[in-house]
Amino acid sequence: MAELALNGYIELRNSKIEVVDSSTEDPLLKETLDIIKAKPLKIPKQWISTLRTSHKNIQYKIATKLDDDGVITMETKRILGAVPAYFYKFNPDPFVKEAHKSFHKVIQKNKKQSPLVKEERTIVLMSLIYASSLLRIVFPNSKEAGEAEKQIKQLNKDLPISSAVKATIDSINMSIFASSAYFSNSY
Repeated sequence: MAELALNGYIELRNSKIEVVDSSTEDPLLKETLDIIKAKPLKIPKQWISTLRTSHKNIQYKIATKLDDDGVITMETKRILGAVPAYFYKFNPDPFVKEAHKSFHKVIQKNKKQSPLVKEERTIVLMSLIYASSLLRIVFPNSKEAGEAEKQIKQLNKDLPISSAVKATIDSINMSIFASSAYFSNSY
């Protein structure tokens, strides 16, 4: 959703997502736009939930794209010689260095109350990393992480996509906790 909004493919009108441009070369974005156009208008939180179930093999498609971009290394192994299982290794060094640099730049501009129009993509990435509780990877220094957290919270107040992403991540985390609690009590 964030990628679509940042590239001007969708807009928020009356609190609902509407497709305004569907001309993209990216097959995953094109498929997402087709799904959104085919269904009634919804708020961002509903779309994030709907799109998770509407895409076939979305995790694999995203992982393949990240593998092609060098962000992760995807390995396929067979369990018991038959069932394929996918393993993902995150290549953190280039990503973390670049993220730290761009996040720091946004934080400094925000402190100076400079316009952040060109930094929308970075702000959305910051929101996703913060909502996923991964901020300490980008900012290992606790003081710096605390300052970044304050700035991200302030930046997120005006981004409806950020709140929808956070709600989705929270629901995924709750599902994981519920599953682990169930299985730990079952044995």
